Amino acid sequence: MAKRSMLVGLALAMALGGCAFFTDKQVATPAWTSGWYLERPRLLLVSGPRIFGGPFTYEQCEAKRMEFDQRTAQGLLCIMEKSSPGAYGPYAGTVS
Repeated sequence: MAKRSMLVGLALAMALGGCAFFTDKQVATPAWTSGWYLERPRLLLVSGPRIFGGPFTYEQCEAKRMEFDQRTAQGLLCIMEKSSPGAYGPYAGTVS
């Protein structure tokens, strides 16, 4: 019984991970320059963050974040990007 529930859990995690790659494709990938970017982290780090805009100054980024309704704005982050965040977003370290 434990093996069955473990397999079901693994299958569910894989299905959700697969869906994360095919959602939000309407968001354009910005040309990366140094600055503050308005991002929403994703539950699965493999899919990377969703970028809402940038580069901004910090004040511009916060103003853009507050244009959303309060519930949405709480889930958005202004993150300083010094280079392209890569496939796993700014939250993953570099692999050497």
